[in-house]
Amino acid sequence: MRAVRRDEYGPVDVLRVATVEPPVPGPGEVVVRVRAASLNMADLDHLLGRPRASRIATGLAHPKNRGVGVDVAGTVEQVGPDVDRPRPGDRVWADLFDLGHGSLADRVCVPASALSPLPDAVSFDDAATVPHSGSLALQSLRALEPIRPGTNVLINGAGGCVGPFAVQMAKARGAQVAAVDHGDKLDFLRELGADEVIDYTREDVARGDRRFDVVLDIADTRSLLALRRCLAPGGRYVLIAAGVGSFAGTALLGPMVGRATGTRLGTFFWRPNQRADLDELGGLLASGDVRPRIDSRYGLDDAVEAFRRLESGAARGKVLVVP
Repeated sequence: MRAVRRDEYGPVDVLRVATVEPPVPGPGEVVVRVRAASLNMADLDHLLGRPRASRIATGLAHPKNRGVGVDVAGTVEQVGPDVDRPRPGDRVWADLFDLGHGSLADRVCVPASALSPLPDAVSFDDAATVPHSGSLALQSLRALEPIRPGTNVLINGAGGCVGPFAVQMAKARGAQVAAVDHGDKLDFLRELGADEVIDYTREDVARGDRRFDVVLDIADTRSLLALRRCLAPGGRYVLIAAGVGSFAGTALLGPMVGRATGTRLGTFFWRPNQRADLDELGGLLASGDVRPRIDSRYGLDDAVEAFRRLESGAARGKVLVVP
């Protein structure tokens, strides 16, 4: 079978498509035939080995795992000993972030416990866009609750992998959403349902007069103190941290600033691949409250170009890799 592999940390050029032996499931394992996978910024970080502190887990000098890709949607092809469910032919999906990666392949072997059933009403392409980015959006908004009809929400960095899900989920809760990103993505953000769009190259939202009940910071390019100025009295701010430094700084400084200003500021501890989250996300997809946007599709042989599209920051929606 074919699989995208890398032997070292580095830019997208280290990727190669290799012919490897098909996986054989061991006890408690399942082989999934990959119908679709999508790329996330986490895949690019994993490829580059950043932040460097993460290499303690992934391999100091060289990556322990050569596989690439975390989002997977597909059908069960084989099950190992002691596996009652899922069964061959079942539609499944998962986020393999903490399970060795490897979704950019014809097949991938994973623990049976990692897989959630995929609703019949959800296509493989749509499903593949969701597990990683969708769960980040869901858990970050949960950390900002309550979000009720009429809540004013600012989403900074709304046009990337996570932001489009966050915009739609906030709108599904009845919020008034202002979305911040580059000017080239403003029309895309309007299509997602944003009530207001802000081009950060032309307007610094942190220096304006607008105040928001909730600020979700996905971009992680502004300081906590700068974005705190956007909060209304009693407002809530949550960061999806891009690095260890910003996570630690917000986790430590946020509660102190919050107490001093009558607001709530912090980050959250993300838990990947939670069955309850995937069940909720599946319901949002099936109902149409969340409609994944797919920017482009690539085959395995074009995985390098798929990563280049992600890296460019120009994608309007998720980049798919379809074996």
